[in-house]
Formats: sequence, structure tokens, C-alpha cells
Amino acid sequence: MKHFRITSKNYKMNKYFLALTFLFIFLNQRIFSQQEFDNPSRAVWILDIAKYIVWPNEKQIDTFKLCILSNDTNLITAIKNMAQKRKLLHNKPMKVLHTHDYTQLPNCDLLFFNKNEHYDIDKVSKYYENKKILIVTENYEFHKSMVNFIVIKNRKSYEVNLSKLTENGFQANELFVAGAVTSKADWEVIYKQTDKELQKEKEIVEQQNQQILQQRQEIEKQQNQIAQQQNEINKQIEQIEKQKKELQLIQKQVSTNAALLKLKILELEQREKVLQAKNEEINQKSVILANQKKEIDKQGERIDEQKKVLNEQLAKIHMQQLILYLFVAMMLLLVFLGFFIYRNYKIKKQANIKLNQKNQEILKQNEEITQQKHEIEQQRDEISLQKQEIMDSIKYASRIQQAVLPPIKIIENLFYENFFIFNRPRDIVSGDYYFITSKDNKLIVSAADCTGHGVPGAFMSLLGISFLNEIIAKMEQLDADLILNKLRENIINALNQTGDRQTKDGMDMVLCVFDFEKNIVEFAGANNPLYHIRNKELMEYKGDKMPIGLYDELRPFTKHTIEIQKGDTFYMFSDGYADQFGGPDGKKFKYKPLKEMLIAIQDLPMKEQLKVVEETIDKWKNGYFQVDDMLLIGIKY
Repeated sequence: MKHFRITSKNYKMNKYFLALTFLFIFLNQRIFSQQEFDNPSRAVWILDIAKYIVWPNEKQIDTFKLCILSNDTNLITAIKNMAQKRKLLHNKPMKVLHTHDYTQLPNCDLLFFNKNEHYDIDKVSKYYENKKILIVTENYEFHKSMVNFIVIKNRKSYEVNLSKLTENGFQANELFVAGAVTSKADWEVIYKQTDKELQKEKEIVEQQNQQILQQRQEIEKQQNQIAQQQNEINKQIEQIEKQKKELQLIQKQVSTNAALLKLKILELEQREKVLQAKNEEINQKSVILANQKKEIDKQGERIDEQKKVLNEQLAKIHMQQLILYLFVAMMLLLVFLGFFIYRNYKIKKQANIKLNQKNQEILKQNEEITQQKHEIEQQRDEISLQKQEIMDSIKYASRIQQAVLPPIKIIENLFYENFFIFNRPRDIVSGDYYFITSKDNKLIVSAADCTGHGVPGAFMSLLGISFLNEIIAKMEQLDADLILNKLRENIINALNQTGDRQTKDGMDMVLCVFDFEKNIVEFAGANNPLYHIRNKELMEYKGDKMPIGLYDELRPFTKHTIEIQKGDTFYMFSDGYADQFGGPDGKKFKYKPLKEMLIAIQDLPMKEQLKVVEETIDKWKNGYFQVDDMLLIGIKY
């Protein structure tokens, strides 16, 4: 593209020829299109003007900075879109900057502003004098700017101040200069047309003011209607207050039911102790019965042996009787021998009588053992029935515990698919629980591990959930440390803990308050930590070394404030996962492998992370008994 300096003589000689050629070219470009002149058209004009200008320091420019002095966001957006569409100016990238204060602009290569926004062109030009900035304006007087354009009835005109361009070292395309308005008189004619257009616009504005007056009257009418509606709203508010009082009565009933549940749980514990005692008694009787059966079996063997001996003796007696009949004659000779045989016979007969008596005693003992067995079986059936009743009560308690936990559908509404909860009780009911709720555009998430497991742990979890709901509903300033302080106070009061030979029941907890408007999360912990993973790097925030409950030194909990970014993942958990025995050596899983696993799965969707967590602990257990309740929560921002 051919350029020249503004003092060139060639400009005067070819003026008319270049003007005709330039107009023919521009009429085929968007800069001179006859469509409505809006901000996108204005953006085309500004970038096309820059296309026909050469900067004195263009070789040193890496990126053209286009500065817009305006409050019109639509104009700024249009220029940014056009710059993004064209991408390059003189084969170099562009960057669009904007402000309403010309003294606040950084280093610029092109500056545009409009007289309609009442900027003093003399002050602006003087401020940027000798700074190699191309000043492009709209609607200003003749030769006030370097390049100035005006639009009348969608007809665009522009003028080029050759002297100012030359003073600042700029060069302009010959065709571009030839298409400009060259005289002040021509420009003033165009300017007068602008005044006429402004007068017409004033008349239109006057008509619009009349319409605005009518609209204000209509607004006053609507305001009266709004006042009436406000009265109706106040009545509805009174009804709501009445309903709140009714709700408080219902909450008191819930508290009463909770007390009844506590009594029921204590009764179940008593019955469970009785059941254990009866089981021990049955085991002892079973051992006695087994010993008696062994003794009966031994006595039966002795009876069989004695019967065998008796049969042999009877056979001998029979043989002796035959001999006695056959040898009567010889009996006289053998009196002594006969007497001896008779004596032996009497002895054997007495032995048989004693043997029969022994058999009768054994049969009687057998009947007594059978009766004892029957009584033991009745006791076993009664214990089985009691055990079933206890199990039914525990299952009902489990349903109550599940009912007070946040439903999965509510959690899905809060997190969509950016969460998972791994909750695996050791028994039917659990001492681990999670708590999730929202208030004042903040999200409160907690993972807690109560003292014990089973029924006692479940009772503590119900207390924790109930107190958290009450604390968050009443608390105006939702700070994580203040919530834990208040929860500890309520737990100590509820359990009547004084420190004098009292049990130190309580809970370990991680509690986070997410503020997504400020992109921060507040964390406070009782014994348990919070894991924060960002870009495969795990940061551990430790909780205070004290539980939610009575402790030797009661100090306020510490609050940690964490800035969060897109893709950050947070994990909170109880100690059940890391303390599970298993593996080839039957050892604990521990926290280091837990950290390595969480870092490895960070980029997976949360549902797949949950699957890995479940499969890992199942493989690790390898047949070992689950030693504690397990809870692990993952949240991705």
C-alpha cells in the first residue's frame, strides 16, 4: 500500500483523480455502507481509519492499544467485537482499553471520543501532545482533531487535519486523504445540518417528556395500588407470624419426642444387658448339659458291659442247672461244690438287682436332663424373641436417624454432581453423621464422629444434628468457629458435664462455611482436619486438639479462611476409614495412603471418586471385621 508524507506535491496534482477513485473504493466497503449508523458501524469506521494511517513508531509497537474515552458500554463492546473479528491491524494484534477520565488512560496508540459526551477536545489534545497517539473524534468542529467524522441522515463525512498528523509524525493513505472534506465552509454546512437535526431531536424529546408525564401519573396510580397490596401483604405477614408460633409448638413436641426416644434408647440398652446376662446363663447351662450327656454316654457304656457280663453269667447258670439235674447223684458228693455255686448265684442275683436299680436311676436322670433341655430351649426362644424386638427397635432408630440427615435430593440441588458422601455404619445405627444446609447465600457442611458407635453414638448424632439446626437458625453471623463454640456449650449442658467423675462424651467434627459470592470457605475443626486439593497438591488444615464436649482446657475454636478457585476439591472425614484393619499384614489403613488416594482421583467425576473410595476400603478389609463407623465427604467447587 502506498503512503506519503502530508507535504507531498503529488497530492495537489492528482487530487481530483484520487478523490474519485477513493470514493469508488469506499462505497464498496462497510465504512461507507448506507445501513443505519449504530455502534457496530462506528466501530468499523474507527478501525478502517486506523487501517489507512501509518504510525511513526510502528516498528516498535508490538500490540496496538485502542483507547476509548466513553461511558457507552455498547460502543466499547462493539469495538472489542470488531477488533476480535479482524484480529490484526497492520499485521499486529489489537487491544481495546476504555475509561471515562482521559487522564487515567495508559499508553495508547489510538484515542477515540465523541463530542456528544462533552469532552473538551482542546484539553484532551494538549494532554496527549507529542505522545504519538492518533486522535480520532466524532462531531467536533473543523480541524480540532487529527481525524474527525460526522454522520447526517446516515451519510458519513470526515475531515483530516494534515498539519496535526504531520506534527506528530503520522502518514496517511492518499486515497483516504482525497475522500476527506477539505474546507471549513463545507464542514460548517454539514455542521449546520447537524444543528437542524438536533432541533428536530429536541422536539422529539419534548414529545417524549409529555409521554413521561403521562407515565408518571400512571405510576402514581400504580403506587396507590401497590400501597393497597402492601396492606394485604402486612395481613399475610401477620398470618405468617401466627403460623411461626404454631411451628414453635410443633418444635416443642419434637423435643418431647426426642426425650421419649432417649428413654426408649436407655430401655433398649437395659434390655440388651439383660439379654447378654441370659445368653451367658444359657452358655453355662449348655456346658453343664454337654457334660451330663457325656456322663450318661459313659454310664450307658457301663450298662452295656454289665448286661454282657450278666448274659454270660445267665448262660453259665443255665448250664449249671442242667449239670445239676443230670448229676443229682453226684450232688451229694459235690455238696461243697454245689453250696459254693449257689452262693455265687446269690451274689450274682444281688448284683443284677443293684444293676437294675442303677438303670432306674440313670433313666430318672435322663428324664431330668430332658426336662432341663426343654427349659433351656424355652429360654433360648424367649431370648431370640427379645433379641428380635431389640433389633426391630434399633432398625426403627436407624430410620429416625436417616430421617434427620439431609435427603440426597436436597444435597443434589445444592451441589448438582459436584459431591459424594461415603457413609458406612459399623452397626445398624451410626455414631458418624453429616450435616448440610444453606442460609444467607452460604453453604454449611459438617462431618462429625460421635463418642462410641451403635445406639450410644446414634443418640449423640441426633443431639448434634438437632443443636446444629437450632444454632444456625438463630445465629445471624455464620462463622465456623462460633458455630462450634455454641455447639460445644449446648452439648455440655445437655449431658450435664461438670468434670467431677463425669464421662467426657462428645464428638470430633469438621465444619465448613462456603461463601461462593466471595469465593472463600471458613473452616473450624475439633480434632479432625480438612483436606484441600488444588492442581494435584494437597493442603491439610488441622483442627484444634479438643472435642465438642467437656475437656480439660476449654479454648475458643480457631477459624481458618481459605480462598477457593474453580476446580478446588475439599474432603472431610471421620477416623473410621484410616483406622480400618486389613491388608496382607492386618494393619491399619492410615492417613498417608488416604491422602495419596485422594490426590490420585481428584480429576475424576465425583461419582467415580465415590466408587474408588468404596472399592479401595473393601479390598483393604480382606475379610477383617469393620472396627468403626466410616464417613468421607468430597466437594468440588
